Amino acid sequence: MAKELLDELDQICRIDMAGMLGVVERTPEMLAEIEKIIPVIPFKKVGKIGNIVIAGMGGSAIAGDIAAELLTLKCSVPINVCRGYLLPAYVDPSTLFIATSYSGDTEEVLTLLKEAEKKKAKIACITSGGKLKEIAEKNKYPLFVIPGGFQPRAALPFILVPLFRIFEKLGFYPSLPQEIKEAIALLKDLKNEYNSQNPLRTNPVKQLAKKLAGKTPIIFGSVGTTNSAALRFKDQFNENGKITALNCAFPELNHNDIVNFAALKRGEHNFSLIILRDSLDGERIKKRIEITKSIISSSIGGVNEIFSQGRGMFAKAMSLVLFADFLSVYSALLKEVDPSRIDPIIRLKKEMSR
Repeated sequence: MAKELLDELDQICRIDMAGMLGVVERTPEMLAEIEKIIPVIPFKKVGKIGNIVIAGMGGSAIAGDIAAELLTLKCSVPINVCRGYLLPAYVDPSTLFIATSYSGDTEEVLTLLKEAEKKKAKIACITSGGKLKEIAEKNKYPLFVIPGGFQPRAALPFILVPLFRIFEKLGFYPSLPQEIKEAIALLKDLKNEYNSQNPLRTNPVKQLAKKLAGKTPIIFGSVGTTNSAALRFKDQFNENGKITALNCAFPELNHNDIVNFAALKRGEHNFSLIILRDSLDGERIKKRIEITKSIISSSIGGVNEIFSQGRGMFAKAMSLVLFADFLSVYSALLKEVDPSRIDPIIRLKKEMSR
């Protein structure tokens, strides 16, 4: 019997030429590395804050989405993740504007930073270098310099920890150090379960990747717990897997998407549904999920459920992020495409720079 491709390490190396799978497998170590670096970086008190804007794109922005979702019930001021060129009109001197750009040269983030400076917002920066680092050093903005050399989507741990550290310093997340410690331990265990050394017959991520092969994934998350993770799943399927994917959120999807999913006819579509679950989902959300499953499972062809793991919110979120990252890379390998290559993005940036 032929070996499964996902169990053939030499074939994985042949396809994954830049080693994206190895980077994913280093996620817990990356968390531990940045956790040691960040505490020695001072973050001075910034005075009274009326609102927080996190500017970022792609892999840098998803950290803001995770922070905004996890801190909904902890942070006493509004948090808005800003993607694009337009700064909200409410930004003023009471705004804490956090510029996140892994490369430091993200055009949209630098544009927003200029606008935030004009409005005299309080500014903090997270980057590995580039123009953003130069601006922060010149203006003496609080600056978190993170390790470079990775693709932005693969550097999520390096962006997440300093971002959450800012919220800790502001008094909104006092339990963060303990939660990061828990997340590192949990992810080390999950890595052993999900990594390339663990064969398909005992590896739940490889099994799901096989099941999804040739399908268009639809990911359901829930606002307040797993919605940002659902976006991470979609984005990683897009970039790593080169796979079209969709994401929807409870309870909103019960007011629109449920109708078209229930109307699907088996054999006339290639969708495959993933529902992200969390023990912190409210009882009404849990009820909605179960009823939705009963209404659409036959038309969509079954449901794949992934439950977050861990006790703290940070560990729960990171458990889903790790699953998403492994799943997207394994999905790429099954298509025999290099998960690291993002030629269309590189071409677009080159054209935009002209």
